[in-house]
Amino acid sequence: MTTGWVIALIVVGILLVISASKSVTGPIRWIGLGIMQVVIGALLLFFTNLVGELANFHIPINPVTALLVGLLRLPGLAALIVIKLWVM
Repeated sequence: MTTGWVIALIVVGILLVISASKSVTGPIRWIGLGIMQVVIGALLLFFTNLVGELANFHIPINPVTALLVGLLRLPGLAALIVIKLWVM
C-alpha cells in the first residue's frame, strides 16, 4: 500500500467513527488525547536518546514506543530501557 492509501483509510475510519457516534466532540477529543500522548512519549524518548548518547544507548522512536511511553510515562520508559538492556 502506498502512503496515500493509508492516509485515506485512516481519514475514512475517523469519519466513520465520528458518524457512528451521537456526538462529534467525543471521538475528536479522544483522537486529540491519543495524539498528545504520542507527542509526549516521543519527547521523552528524544531526551532519553539525547542523554543516552553519552553511553552509546539508543531507543528507536516509532509510533509504538512513543505511544507506550506516552501512556505509561516513566514506568514505560524504564520498561523499554530494561528490555533494551536485557534482550539486546
